Amino acid sequence: MTRTETLAAPTRYSHALLPAWLFRMLRPAPLPLDWTRIVAAALGIGGPTLAGIAFDRLDEAVLVSVGALCASFSDLTGSYRYRIRRVGLTVLSGGFGFAAGALAPTALWAAVVVVAVAIPSVLSSRVNDLCAAAGAQMLTFCVVATGHVTAGIPVGEQIAWFVAGEVLLLVMVAATWPFRRSAPARGAVARVFEALLRLFDAAGTDAAITARQDLTKALDNAHDILVGGASISRSRVHDRLYVILTRATPVVEASVALAHARIRPAEPTLEAMRTVARCVRDGTTVPHYRPAASGSIMVHALDQGLADLIDSWRRAKDADLPDYRERLGAWERLRLWRSNISIGRTGWLLTLRMVLCLSVAEGIGIALQFQNSYWIAMTVALVLKPNSGSVFARTVLRGIGSLVGVLIAGLVMLAVPSGWGLAIATVLVAAFVPEALSRHYGLFTMVVTMIVLLQMHQSDLFVDQLPRVRLVDSLLGCVLVLVIGYLMWPPGRSPALAGRLADAVDTVSEYVSLSMAGRVQGRSALRRRTYRELSDLRTALQQQLMEPASVGRAAEVWWPSIIVLERLVDAATERALLIERGGDDLRLEHTQRIVSTMRTAARQLRIQPDAPAHTLRNRLTDVYTEVVS
Repeated sequence: MTRTETLAAPTRYSHALLPAWLFRMLRPAPLPLDWTRIVAAALGIGGPTLAGIAFDRLDEAVLVSVGALCASFSDLTGSYRYRIRRVGLTVLSGGFGFAAGALAPTALWAAVVVVAVAIPSVLSSRVNDLCAAAGAQMLTFCVVATGHVTAGIPVGEQIAWFVAGEVLLLVMVAATWPFRRSAPARGAVARVFEALLRLFDAAGTDAAITARQDLTKALDNAHDILVGGASISRSRVHDRLYVILTRATPVVEASVALAHARIRPAEPTLEAMRTVARCVRDGTTVPHYRPAASGSIMVHALDQGLADLIDSWRRAKDADLPDYRERLGAWERLRLWRSNISIGRTGWLLTLRMVLCLSVAEGIGIALQFQNSYWIAMTVALVLKPNSGSVFARTVLRGIGSLVGVLIAGLVMLAVPSGWGLAIATVLVAAFVPEALSRHYGLFTMVVTMIVLLQMHQSDLFVDQLPRVRLVDSLLGCVLVLVIGYLMWPPGRSPALAGRLADAVDTVSEYVSLSMAGRVQGRSALRRRTYRELSDLRTALQQQLMEPASVGRAAEVWWPSIIVLERLVDAATERALLIERGGDDLRLEHTQRIVSTMRTAARQLRIQPDAPAHTLRNRLTDVYTEVVS
């Protein structure tokens, strides 16, 4: 078993009690608390309820609170700038979605509007992570508006109060600027190198065992945060950190061997490790490191592994911000951005699945005349949200979360009187929304279910059967997704991972050949097709991370290869633009050797699909190094 596979495995004791896939599904991500998000959610979601009771405007306050709750769905853990951009874009798209749903005159028109909004919502997920979040919330808010009826308030005012709630949450997030911090993923990876330094300090002492256990914990936590759960989306920064963690394997192994032999590396080596930890935390570029020529075999292995890690990190960081983009004009940047949009066959299939399931959900609500049938469509929209992991895992976790949430909310409503007491309880529960959102989809569903029931219990629309109705509708939506969107959906079955990856390698090699040959005709179309194929493969792998059996593990080990392939396309694009402007020479033999290497790798992957994943990754990394050299 490789070190990457070892990191992915659960602990020895948990594995003995639960299957690996079930453990990965149920285990929350080990993220540190983010008090800025906790305070923002508590005040933004629960604060309006307190104000509504104080000024006797509870109906309007509930609308503001719902708007803040929906906007909080986009406030994922991350850097300050990322949170502002994500929530700000959600305010715009969410306001449009809520208005579209609220203006629907009848239940039939509401169903038509929801299905229509679902199309751009799913397609936007193929653009980038921010657009995916905005599109998902646009559909979510639209469904909420079709079922959230507030008597006595004109539709225009309802939309205004809802948007006010979104803006309130955005203001709360913006107000956290003095307390901003870097993304927890950076800290998790940095703690791996800090644990290595402590391991050297403890070598030969009674604290050595504890230091070794801390290193194992740091590795497991970093892996869990980067891989995430069924609700965690991927980004270029997370991919780069995953590259660092993967490349840290030789460094970890050599460090453990040296510590066991009670050999302390030279100070330049230790200083390089401190620099790596510091640069990972603040996101800066680590300086070059060249290992010393002398030393034992283990010391040389550590130095060489550290040098390889830093070189790979620098290449990955340079690939995230290619220099050639800065030399392009506005029109060229727009054309390049357009060519990188990856809808493809998978995008249209995901759209078709969402439309089909939403149509059935809305049809069931209309035919059976359910009082709150929008909860069925809400379940479908949230579970089938693209770029959010396994449909199977999200469906199971939503069912469990809804059941537990209804039970706990029922106990709270029995124990706490309506009015100020229940409003304070809502504030306390709302504080858990951001942490549950980042850690575990089941916990998130449980918390949101509690908030909705506690809010509606304050309203005149609340009836004693509402918790049971909420649970039945949510479970019905889960069954609908499992049957139509998963079991009866052939494209959702597990693909032949090695075969699809081999096809992607061939496609990228074709684009590299065309780009480095200096050919302009057909390159834009081929780049678009290449990005689409990689995006389709990435989506397929991501959806299987929490699947039963070994599917999730198989998907995870191929992630580093996908990352390298995407950066190969970026690097080839840069070389092509340099060739066009006369800033690079054409080297036919060099290009032929690179393309031949990639096609040989694809052919061998088809012949031996069970070969170790790191073999392909290392070969592609070597190709990438040649392309950018």
